[in-house]
Amino acid sequence: MFQVKLGEWWRRSAVRIAVLAVLVVGFAAALVWRVQSPADAGKPYQVPQDRQLESSLGIRISQAAVVADGGLVEIRYTVLDGQKASKFQNDVHHPPLLHSERRNGDVYRAALMKQGHELRPGQTYYILYLNNANAIRSGETLEIDAGGARLQHVPVR
Repeated sequence: MFQVKLGEWWRRSAVRIAVLAVLVVGFAAALVWRVQSPADAGKPYQVPQDRQLESSLGIRISQAAVVADGGLVEIRYTVLDGQKASKFQNDVHHPPLLHSERRNGDVYRAALMKQGHELRPGQTYYILYLNNANAIRSGETLEIDAGGARLQHVPVR
């Protein structure tokens, strides 16, 4: 009689363990699928391009981001023409102006990052700006005025 009860207990336990194992594997598979789902991916970051700005300055804007706890705005650019980009980089008295497209606020105090050598095409460099009165905010868009050209709707990270 004891052997019958033990056998019955073992069969019930085996079924419980199998059901539990299937549930754990199913939950893990659902979790992996959810993490890898393309629906969860954020919107791709894409900066508009302007041929006039690119041809006059020799650069292509690749990113705008609020950094340093909101105190700075970083503009990243890729060099297209080394000579024009060097001229742009060396013009510390006329940096591009940044305008918030959502509120009244301009950012104009730049620390141009002089690299100390001729800028190479394909390389990415940056300019830092003091973010006056939190004029530029992450998640919004800005306008860049540079060298008589204007680049609008630049998303800010």
